[in-house]
Amino acid sequence: MTLTSSQQNYIDLLIKYQPKPITNFEEYNVALTIVEGMMSGELTEAETTIFNLLVVLIETYEAQHYPMGEPTAAATLESLMHEFEVKPSTLAEILGSVEQVREIVNGQRKVNKSQAESLAKFFNDLRSELSLTSKDFEK
Repeated sequence: MTLTSSQQNYIDLLIKYQPKPITNFEEYNVALTIVEGMMSGELTEAETTIFNLLVVLIETYEAQHYPMGEPTAAATLESLMHEFEVKPSTLAEILGSVEQVREIVNGQRKVNKSQAESLAKFFNDLRSELSLTSKDFEK
């Protein structure tokens, strides 16, 4: 069997980088450095394949060692308020009062379904690219 130049390039990259499951922080940093270096230019097909493989290995390591939980409704609301510079008084009309807004942001109060739908509509209307749903505020 004769290898194409693309196949040979891929094999050469496999030998150079020797991708394997990342088992410790040092290997993680090496993989990150390689990926960051590859991000600075145009990649060949073989380089793109290796890049994608390294990204999967990095993401797997991060998921195991730096798990991120699902965002809470309070964190989502607080983040959106900060990003769009929305004051609690603005949301008082939707949530009932400034005090209720603060209690929700502090995780002391839950958002009901009607409020969640209104919050999603409010923020989606602020930025048309958003696709928030009531579920984003009911966690």
